Amino acid sequence: MEFEIVQALWSVLTNPNVIYILLIIGLWTAASAFYVPGTGLLEAVAVVCLLLAVAGLTQQPANVMGVALIFAAAVLFVVDLKVHSVGLTLVAAVALVLGSVFLFPTGEGRCPAGAVALTLSPWLIAGVTLVSLAFFGVAVSAVGRAQRMAAKVSEAQVVGRRGRATTALDPVGTVQIESELWSARTDKDVAVDAGDKVEVVALDGLKLIVEPLEGSD
Repeated sequence: MEFEIVQALWSVLTNPNVIYILLIIGLWTAASAFYVPGTGLLEAVAVVCLLLAVAGLTQQPANVMGVALIFAAAVLFVVDLKVHSVGLTLVAAVALVLGSVFLFPTGEGRCPAGAVALTLSPWLIAGVTLVSLAFFGVAVSAVGRAQRMAAKVSEAQVVGRRGRATTALDPVGTVQIESELWSARTDKDVAVDAGDKVEVVALDGLKLIVEPLEGSD
């Protein structure tokens, strides 16, 4: 019974559509973790999804060019969060679509000897592309708002304020200052654990630079 369950699970994980979804979730979660560091949850999800996707890809006649194009699309989407270019967004979307189409062989002539021709659902490709555009569109909008907010927050407004670390700062994490949650880092070679009291000593964009208070637990 246990062997049958494992075999059924493995059959699901090596399904081309499932592999594709795991690869996309892993890459997009990794991109999110790049901009929301410190929690560890996004990083863990990205690693698990990417490992499962790679395991599945090794069992199927995947096209290296397709994989490369999907990775390139992920990089372009992340870069677009910095440059906010519509042209770059379109290039990333095209790379994603082409990578998705080429990810698995779609005809007998493209398959290794003895391999079965594979194809992804066109509806799945269309859905992933639209969701990706919406996801990164929201992210770009959020980054733009953050940059505008950064212009309004001065160092004098936050330096000297005290709060508590909501995650460990190693060296980056999050802190709560009064009712506000901030991304923060420490330049001190001192561990800051979740729950420790901290004081803001500088402002770097929208990221606080904090030091642990003497006597904090």
